Amino acid sequence: MFAGSIRSARQAKAIPRNPSLAVHDNPHAFLMCVYNRDKALCHRLDTRDTLTLDRCVPACANIARTDQHAAQLTARAEDLEKQSASELVPGPLADCLRQRAESLRSLAAQHHGTRIADQEETTA
Repeated sequence: MFAGSIRSARQAKAIPRNPSLAVHDNPHAFLMCVYNRDKALCHRLDTRDTLTLDRCVPACANIARTDQHAAQLTARAEDLEKQSASELVPGPLADCLRQRAESLRSLAAQHHGTRIADQEETTA
């Protein structure tokens, strides 16, 4: 059972191997969904009775991110910043791209601020 929070590195490593959990990687949203229908915010947006990875909500309790997801968020933010700096991008669109980049960086920073690391990593 996934209670909606991970308290140790051992718990984090056990999630993908637990056959009783529905774990779905969502590379487009840079996250993993440890699906629990009762906590799924995507169901509040949709009437279907199935998982909808195309409607992930960043505040959902089912979301888990790995360091790789955080790195992907940062890389995508850098891409958006580069696009926003192009002379070919109109001002309002450039502003939107910069705002999205800031939002992605914020998600990556949140992950790094709350992540659970192996004991060896924290003492080195």
